[in-house]
Amino acid sequence: MGLIEKRLIKEAKEAWLPGEQQEMESIAGTPIAVDVQWSSFETDEAALKNLQHCGVRKLVNALRVICRDDLGKEAVRDSIKRIVVINQQAGGEATVGLEGGTITLACTFNKGPDGCLTDLQIARVLERAL
Repeated sequence: MGLIEKRLIKEAKEAWLPGEQQEMESIAGTPIAVDVQWSSFETDEAALKNLQHCGVRKLVNALRVICRDDLGKEAVRDSIKRIVVINQQAGGEATVGLEGGTITLACTFNKGPDGCLTDLQIARVLERAL
């Protein structure tokens, strides 16, 4: 891991990730842990630069779609406790799933939007799983 990647990870952990997590919890009305698998990002500057807007922000927007009414909020409160975000290597298919109270979002973040799911794709998969 180089200096640039270290700085981007530090910025994420200290500057924007806590706010994104707080927004998710506010939308859902329940605590949600957000775990980024930093080891999958530590040698990928481009992926780190896309993580917030192509990953975490899309999860926030997907939760906003799901929690638009009391039924959605209740389903999220009952079913989602944790979110895991993973950076895939080139060639991997972007996926999202919900199992055992954990949402797992795996994308090829260094490709930007081309390697990631849209907010509505994420919301639709999660709505079917709730």
